[in-house]
Parts: sequence; structure tokens; C-alpha cells
Amino acid sequence: MLAPPGATSALILSVLGRLSLGMTGLALLLLVRKATGSYADAGAVSAAYAVSFALAAPYRARAADRRGPVSVLRVTGLSQPLAFGLLVLLADLGAPTAALAAAGVGIGITVPPLGAVMRALWGQLVVEGQLGTAYSLESVVIELCFVLGPLLVGALALLSPEAGVLASGLIAGAGALGLAVNPRVRSVVPHAQRPTGLAGPLVSPVVRACLLNVLWIGTGFGTLEVGVLAFVEQQGQSRSAAGVVLAVWSIGSMLGGLVYGGMHLSTPAARQLPVLVTVNGLAAVLPVLAPNVVALGALLLAAGTTIAPFSACNSLLIGASAPPGTVTEAFAWNGSMIFGGVAMGTAAAGILVDAYGAHAAFVATVGTGVLTIASSAFGLRALRAGYLDGHQPERTPA
Repeated sequence: MLAPPGATSALILSVLGRLSLGMTGLALLLLVRKATGSYADAGAVSAAYAVSFALAAPYRARAADRRGPVSVLRVTGLSQPLAFGLLVLLADLGAPTAALAAAGVGIGITVPPLGAVMRALWGQLVVEGQLGTAYSLESVVIELCFVLGPLLVGALALLSPEAGVLASGLIAGAGALGLAVNPRVRSVVPHAQRPTGLAGPLVSPVVRACLLNVLWIGTGFGTLEVGVLAFVEQQGQSRSAAGVVLAVWSIGSMLGGLVYGGMHLSTPAARQLPVLVTVNGLAAVLPVLAPNVVALGALLLAAGTTIAPFSACNSLLIGASAPPGTVTEAFAWNGSMIFGGVAMGTAAAGILVDAYGAHAAFVATVGTGVLTIASSAFGLRALRAGYLDGHQPERTPA
């Protein structure tokens, strides 16, 4: 996967920048919880960030499809650290929650489209038969961000919550500006046959079905992250322990991605996806069973193994089904649905935790698992029409 010239440096820079995604959720929760004393307020600010990210990401990616990714990476790489700095300033000044949420919106709007650019770039770096492995590699390395991100925030929290927030902004900016000067990224040109309609990649029923799955899985991510932080505190442990538990969860996903990527399954991705989604939904039950922090980590290690295989398979179907010239935007919609789900999950879990305790957030996670399985069943019709009945659309270049 890394043999093509420029592939290694592009992947490293995109992973560096996306380390911020693994840091931001927990960093915002810790900062706002300290500033306001409320999980509901912390969840609301995190939701504001996630919603704005979800709404703005497709438009940033659409600009990258139309004009090339370099200018978008430069603008967001410069503005992202400033947005994080503004939130820290407002929190330290004791600003009201509404002002903190507005700053969270600024952070979400300026997130660099690193994941969408890199996933689209794989379509030009490798041949079609290698795309499944490339997306598995992509899923594994992004999980590395979600291993190192919470650990880094947990370590910086020993200094102050502000340190984790500022570090997240600087890392995102550095990754975006570095990727903007990568030769392979600079060589990307807009596709001549790109559709001009507002729907873009959403005209594809298969893309829409894949995105619906992602929405509920993202919601589960949000409820679980708040639940872990609250559970750790209820158990009398340091908040930094939440970073360790979330890192263990991501390690499980890495292990699952490594195994899945090395299996080279001959079964079509459209047949694999409903199975992978169902297994992921069933794994949402595991956190409810945890009696203590150590057991929670062990259960999340097992639950995490279902994440990266789903992500790799889902990415393969999205990349193959998006119309020509809309692949970057299609992957941005994938990120938008995840973060839109996270927004719903963190906001709901914050309210539930304040009212009923940490286990309420874990019960909500079970609910998202049920919705994930239901959405997979709903999307089978689109998958059958697009793939399972024998129709295989051509692979569309980025």
C-alpha cells in the first residue's frame, strides 16, 4: 500500500492531523466540565462542535473536488488552531455555555478534510483490487489516532484541560498544512465529468444506505464516550483513566482491522456489510455488563474489534458507488454522519448521566446498537439493487 511515491508521507501527515479527532471529544468534555461543572453543558458544547463539523464537512470536501484539495487544506490548517485557542480563552474567562458552544461551532467548521482527502487519494494510489486492503489500513491507522489521542489528552489533563485543547488544534493545523505540500495531493485535479447537482454523491442509493448505518454507529460513539468519563469518575478514578479506557477501545478496533485486512475475503463487500453491522450492533451491549473500570476496559477491547472491519467494508462500498468526481465529498458525508451521530449521542448522554448516572449512557448505547441493526436491514434493498443482484458499477476515480 505504501509503495507508490508519496503514499507514505501522505498517510503519515493525514494521520498526524487526524490525531486531533481522537483528542477533541475528550478534551472538550474535560475543559467544559471544569469550566461549568455540568456534564450536560459539556455534552452540549461537544454536540455543537460535532454538528457543525457534520454540516460543514461535505461543503469543504465539495470545494476540494471542484478546485483541488490544496487550498482547502491551507485555509483550514491555519484557522483550526485559532478556533481552539478562542474556546480556551472563553472558558478561562468564565464565558456562558452559549458562548462556549459558539466557539465549538467554530472548531467544527474549520476541521481540515484530511480523512476525505486521503480516502479519495487511495483511489489514485492503488489499483482496484488493493482498495479493500487500503481502506483496512486506513481504518487501522485512524484507530491509532483514537488510541493515542485520548492517552495524550489524559496525560495533558494532568497539567490542565486547556493543554489538551490547544494541542489538538496545533496538531490538526500541522497535519493539514503538511498534507497541502505533498506532491501527490498537489497533483490532484478536478474530475472532468463531475456532476453539478446539489445532491452530489447522495444520488447513489448505496451511498445513502451506507451513511445511514454510520449515523447510528456514531451516535453510539457519543453515548459511550460520555458514559466512560462518567463511569470512571463514579468509580473514584482519575479522569485521565477515561483516556486509557477509550484508548483500549480503539486498540480493539485496530486488532479487528488488522485481522480483517489480512483475511482477503472473497465474499462481496455488499454481503459482508450487513453481517459486520449486525455484529457491531450486538457488541453495544457489552459496556452495560461492566462492574468496574478494569472490566469496562476489557469489554470495550472486545467491542472495539467490530469497528474497523465495518469501516473498511463501508468505505469500499462508498468509494465504488459515488459518482465520478464526488468521492472526496462522499467520504466527507461519511465523516459527517459519524459526527452528527456523535453530536446526538453526547448531548443525550450528558443529560442522562446528570439525571441517572453513567449506566444510563451505556443503556443508551444499547439503543443505538438496536437502531444500527435496524438501519442495516432497511439498507439491504439498496445493496441488493446495486450489488447483490449482480450489478457491479464501475470503480469511479477520485
